[in-house]
Amino acid sequence: MRAALRCQAAAALLAAGAAWAQDARSLSVCFAEDDPPRSVRAGAHGFDMDVARLLAANLERGLRVVWVPERYQTDVESSDVDYRPILTGQCDVQLSAPGEDAIARFRGRLALSEPYYGAAFELLPAGSAFRWGEPYTGTFAVRANTVAHVALDAVGARWTMQTHTDGILAALGDGTATSALVWGPNLAAADVEPNESFEPPAVLRWNLHAIARRDDPVLVEINSAFADAAVKREIRALQRRHRIPARDPFPSVHTGVAFRALQGQ
Repeated sequence: MRAALRCQAAAALLAAGAAWAQDARSLSVCFAEDDPPRSVRAGAHGFDMDVARLLAANLERGLRVVWVPERYQTDVESSDVDYRPILTGQCDVQLSAPGEDAIARFRGRLALSEPYYGAAFELLPAGSAFRWGEPYTGTFAVRANTVAHVALDAVGARWTMQTHTDGILAALGDGTATSALVWGPNLAAADVEPNESFEPPAVLRWNLHAIARRDDPVLVEINSAFADAAVKREIRALQRRHRIPARDPFPSVHTGVAFRALQGQ
């Protein structure tokens, strides 16, 4: 009887050890609870959630989701994304980090992966004749106090300022505006298509990255996955599935210097 109990105890310890080892090999990713189209806790869905599943499968790891309470991020300029969960070890990775400026305050403790997609302010409607840098007699709808608003002001375009994407679409619909600039991922919730021929200037576009602790070897694995041609194709397919404008990483992107130049500084 005692021998049998010892065997059962040993088996339990082995099972616990195996479960621990499996968990140690999992890819833990932090997601904001309400940050569409990237992540939404209700239903556990979103573009970045699917990217994380793709990464975990490519790395032959399980995926451990860590939910972080965070208010809705309206666009790339939101500056209050909380990266502390990575620093405190709650998770290994966060996604959709918009460049070095986003992690500058962490003084070298965090690092970016290679970019896995590009996002920009997109031109509406699909048939708009506007070309950046050319004269335009129409009126733009644009979200107030964004880079796009500053950029339109800098080139002397007429604009009507709105507080959210729905307001921009309404201004287009009622004729208040003839064109619009909208943060691309926000179009996921709108039944509209951007102008695919529009090439946004560098100051209106960003590359998005995964981030991890600088000394974490998972970054090497993630970069290897993002370099895989099949993974690249699947990320483009995920963008289309989530109705995010399907853009590859850009060769040049927004910089503080370029933005200050728009402001005449």
